[in-house]
Amino acid sequence: MKGRYYLQVSMMALGAVAAPSALAQSTGNAAPQEADSSFGDIIVTANRREENAQSAPVSVVALGSEALIEKGVRSLSDLTSVAPGIRFVHQGGGGNMNVVMRGLQRIPIGNAPNAVINYFADIPLPFQGSNVPTYDLNSVQVLKGPQGTLFGRNAIGGAVIITPQAPTYNFEGYVRGSYGNYDYKDLEGALNVPIIDGKVALRVSGKVTRRDGYTKNLSGGRDMDDIHQNSFRASLLIEPSDTFRNTTIFDWFQAREAGTGSILSAVLPTGLVRIPQLAHFYDCNTINAFNPGCGAIPGVLPPGNDIDTAFALQQQLGVRASYSDINPRLDRDLWGVSNKTEFDIAEGVTLRNIFGYRSTHLETDLNTDGVAFLPLPIINASNRVREEQFSDEFHIFGTVMNDRLDYLVGAFYIKEQPWGLSGSNFPVAAPGAPWVIAYTNKTNKAVFGQLGFKITDTIKLNGGVRYNKTKQSACSVTPNIPVPTSAIEAAEPSVGPDECAATTGASQALVKESATTYNIGLDWQVTDDIFAYVTHRKGYREGGLNYPGFTTPCTTGNSNGICIGSNGLPQPNPADLRPYQSYQPETLKDVEVGIKSEFRLGEGRMRFNVSAFRGTYSNAVVPFNTSAIVPSTDSSAPQSSSIGINVGKRRLTGFESEVMFQPSRNLSFTNTLAYVKQTILSNTLPNIPGLQLPSLTPASPKWSMTSSARWVLPVRPADGELVLNADYYQQSRFYNGNDSFPAYENVNARLEWSGIGGSGLTAAAFVRNLFNDTYAYASSASSASLGIFTRSYNEPRMYGIELGYRF
Repeated sequence: MKGRYYLQVSMMALGAVAAPSALAQSTGNAAPQEADSSFGDIIVTANRREENAQSAPVSVVALGSEALIEKGVRSLSDLTSVAPGIRFVHQGGGGNMNVVMRGLQRIPIGNAPNAVINYFADIPLPFQGSNVPTYDLNSVQVLKGPQGTLFGRNAIGGAVIITPQAPTYNFEGYVRGSYGNYDYKDLEGALNVPIIDGKVALRVSGKVTRRDGYTKNLSGGRDMDDIHQNSFRASLLIEPSDTFRNTTIFDWFQAREAGTGSILSAVLPTGLVRIPQLAHFYDCNTINAFNPGCGAIPGVLPPGNDIDTAFALQQQLGVRASYSDINPRLDRDLWGVSNKTEFDIAEGVTLRNIFGYRSTHLETDLNTDGVAFLPLPIINASNRVREEQFSDEFHIFGTVMNDRLDYLVGAFYIKEQPWGLSGSNFPVAAPGAPWVIAYTNKTNKAVFGQLGFKITDTIKLNGGVRYNKTKQSACSVTPNIPVPTSAIEAAEPSVGPDECAATTGASQALVKESATTYNIGLDWQVTDDIFAYVTHRKGYREGGLNYPGFTTPCTTGNSNGICIGSNGLPQPNPADLRPYQSYQPETLKDVEVGIKSEFRLGEGRMRFNVSAFRGTYSNAVVPFNTSAIVPSTDSSAPQSSSIGINVGKRRLTGFESEVMFQPSRNLSFTNTLAYVKQTILSNTLPNIPGLQLPSLTPASPKWSMTSSARWVLPVRPADGELVLNADYYQQSRFYNGNDSFPAYENVNARLEWSGIGGSGLTAAAFVRNLFNDTYAYASSASSASLGIFTRSYNEPRMYGIELGYRF
């Protein structure tokens, strides 16, 4: 792999050039040099209190504000290449972020719960609209493994904590602008104003980003994979006394984009595109009794389409251009408010309350089949989402017994509900499809607590428990009013949340469930520089509903009529999906052991952290595609043409390691490695003929690795500091849906010149995907029942310059 070769050569050269400088600097001073910020203490809040990451009993990846800039993290998906073992995958055209960690992920269906919860300003984000911007941040922390006994929502896979910069009592700020290829333009800035010194401070920040799409839309209209985003944030800090703190944050985000491109990557010999009765529309070069060929018959048939011809053309075009039979769009309007209050009621006792509100408005129209086949698209996907979320969280925490016992007791409440017209529209082999309208009101309540007791000065016992109750009430309906593909952009669902229950054909469901989760662990501060821990946890993810209600002949086994299939003919043995109207909760019980260490190595320093885990994942839910057994025009056609089904038990094993070597304060090398393996212990697959069996392999790659180098150059032009950062990422093969994705690698680099002339002026040059590698990172439509696979592809080489000023 050329990227690996060049990076290894460049790092060797970097070490050869820097080593004499490092030795020269240490010759005149017998004392070891102090480490720079790249090797300093990393403060995390994994246990809802500030602590050094090197003594936190959890596998955590933490990036501070400077590290986020130096590594070029401009969106959540960029974290994939700097935090191995976690994948941030776009769904819904890029509007939503499915976080995959340790083999666990969210199934791409409706309101299915997340495996990994994203938090912004201490508020859990809903899945819809979870792809929030990353600017003016204090830190990003990735916590691996089940969560819930210390804060927030229950999570079976982990948590990503995004913390914005807080107001301070200094008048300060920054402005930073970037320009790059594909007409990339980015402008962001922040202003911090102390209103009353030591009492009140305000921080406002914003970001505007534009970039042309890198996937050409050959049918006209907007190119896909573009960026058109606006963001704003305001934070107000009020501290009337030393014991009372209140922070309110308002954030707003808007995007008007075309969404991710879908590239036709494979055509199968079977599936919907090979059905003889549909040959004129998808396989017109195959002559049969139902197909007169590819020519039009005036007044009877339009010109035909051939999927093999389209695939051959796509291979000639490459992956940076495609056709579309709709005008692709991804419109997002997100805003929210958070308020955190902390009150020290006594020495060692603090009350904390965190209130949050999030509003989401998404409108997407996506050409997921990657071709422009009219009048019968193979499959398109449109969604309208208008949802809101209220949450409140309360903590009492502190220490007693001369700090030998620390405790946290908390309660959590969250309510998710629709606030306007919502629905999904997935036409499959049809000129249009009706809106599948589904409204869910979900309430989650929990109480939790955790204790930490120092058995000795170096050994500590930790234990926590959480009791969780969830209630989901749903109303769904599919009005028999197909929306033509040509009219989908302006179309809206016709039934609102308040009218759903009274609408003819509506179905309602109510699900209540509860669960208890826990963790228990032991940690040992072996020496000042060596920390070890072991923990056993039980994680839980609530079940969900498959929409809409299964009431038609095609979903009840012809129990109330005759099912007419996608080929227009009666189906003798249609599926009975009623036993799968809902899916049950999942659990994960795991054990994790870890060692974190730092030590001197000659004149340099080294950090070595490693953790290993083994867990049993029970009642696993996977998505099954129903497009081959239920026509998309059927009023009970499942939302997103898929249903979630519990299939059995899995074993997840793996490890993560971090090695950091700093031969001098000006040079550091880091390698982080993650490995995960899934073993199927039992499978209980549904006996439904024609139901597409999904891939049962994990969406996490078995191996992923990042190697990084940071070098402060031994020259200071204009009294400024030159810092070179390079990151090399690679991962092994992984699976998504029915598709298998090959291994890939990527190299990013950034050269920054800061403190120019002793001022706050900074200049930088950056390049992403240095060797212009091309690889697929997600499926758009990976369906054997359709007979096609389509994929979304990575950015080509992106490069540019940046100017900034801090004051």
